[in-house]
Amino acid sequence: MKKTVILFSLFLSAYYCSGQSIDTAALGILQRSYDKLAKIETLSYQLIKLDTMIREGRNLSAIKSAVRGTIKKNGDWYMHFEDHSAWLLHNDTLYKKQPPHAESTTYTTRWNSHDLTAFSAHNILGTQRPVLRWDIASLAFVPGSEKEKFYIIDIVRKKIDYGTAEIESKEHYNRYWIDKKSLLPVRRMMYGKRLESGKEAIDIYDFSVSITTSDTNDYDLSEFLSGPLEEEAEKTGIENLETGTMAPSFSATDVRNGKPVSQKEYKGKVVLLDFWYISCMPCRILIPKIQRLQEKFKNEDVAIIGINVSDSSSTEIMKFLKERKILFSQYYKTGSLAKDYKLYAFPTTMIIGRDGRVKLVEVGEAENIAQKLEQAIRKELESPAPVNNH
Repeated sequence: MKKTVILFSLFLSAYYCSGQSIDTAALGILQRSYDKLAKIETLSYQLIKLDTMIREGRNLSAIKSAVRGTIKKNGDWYMHFEDHSAWLLHNDTLYKKQPPHAESTTYTTRWNSHDLTAFSAHNILGTQRPVLRWDIASLAFVPGSEKEKFYIIDIVRKKIDYGTAEIESKEHYNRYWIDKKSLLPVRRMMYGKRLESGKEAIDIYDFSVSITTSDTNDYDLSEFLSGPLEEEAEKTGIENLETGTMAPSFSATDVRNGKPVSQKEYKGKVVLLDFWYISCMPCRILIPKIQRLQEKFKNEDVAIIGINVSDSSSTEIMKFLKERKILFSQYYKTGSLAKDYKLYAFPTTMIIGRDGRVKLVEVGEAENIAQKLEQAIRKELESPAPVNNH
C-alpha cells in the first residue's frame, strides 16, 4: 500500500511539473510564509495598493489607496481608510462609518467577500495556500536577489486562453517579497500584459504591507457601534432582475432576416439570453463560449439567443458574427429592453426557465461563466415541465 501511495505521488508530481520549471525551495518559502500568516491570532497591518492601467504605452490611470486594519482570527475585522471612513466586519454584518457624518453607522448583511479581499493583509499571498498548479509555467527565486533582505519569488503563468483570437496573452506573473528574518510577506506585484485587437494592454496591481502582531484591538467595538444604526440603502440603478421573478416581455428584430420576434416564441423552453454589443471586449470574449453551449444543447429543448443592445447596423453585426462563426439566434433593435431587464453592464447573461422565470443572472465575463450557465440549463432541463392551464 505504501509503495502504491509513493508511486501515485510521483505520478502526480510528474504530471503537474510536465513542461514546468519549479524551484521547490521557492515554493516552500511561500508555503511557510502563508502558514505563518494564517496562524496569527490578532493581525494588525497597514496596506497600500497601487492599481496601474497602461494602454498603448500610455498610463491611463494609477490609483493609490491605503488602509489600516486589524484582523482577529475567527473574529472581527476592522478597516480604517485614508479618507477617514471605517469599516467593521462583525458577526457576518458589515458596518460602515462614512465622513463627514461619522456619528452615524450604516450596516449591511449583503456584502461581497470578493470586494473586501483587496483590503486584507492575507491577499498579499493570495486567499489559498500556494501549491503547484497546471497553469504555472515557472516558479523560482528572481535571479540576483540572493543578497537582498527579502526572498523575491516569481510565479509565471502559462499563456491564458481568452477564448477569442482578438486577445493574445503575452505575459502574466506574480512577484512576491518575503522577509528573510520574519518570513512574513511584505509585497506582492501582479503583472499582466496582453494584446487586445493588436493593441498592448498592461494591468499592474502592487500591494505593500507592514504587519505586526498584537493582542490589543485597534478599535473599540462599543464606540464603533454607538449612536444610530441605519441599514444600508440598496444601490439604485444597478440592480439585476431578481431570480424567481417573471422575465419581462420583449420584442426585437432578427439580425439575419429582419423579421420581428418576441419572447412568446420561446414559451416552454429553457432560454439563455446573452446581452452584448460589438465594441464590448468582454462580450467578444464570451460570445464564442456561448456558441459552444449552442452546439452542446442543439438537440435539447433549449433556445440560446444573443441580443445586441447597442449597434444599429445589421450589416456590421452580421459581419462580426460571420467572421467568428457565431450561428445562434441574434436580435437587435430592442426598444426598452435594456431598461426592462435592468441591464447596467455587459455582457449580461440570463437563464430563463420553462416557467418563464429568471433562474440565473451573470454580469461580465469570467473563467467559469460557461460552466455556470451550462449547469443552470441542465438543472432546468431536469426539472418537471410547468403545467399549462391555457
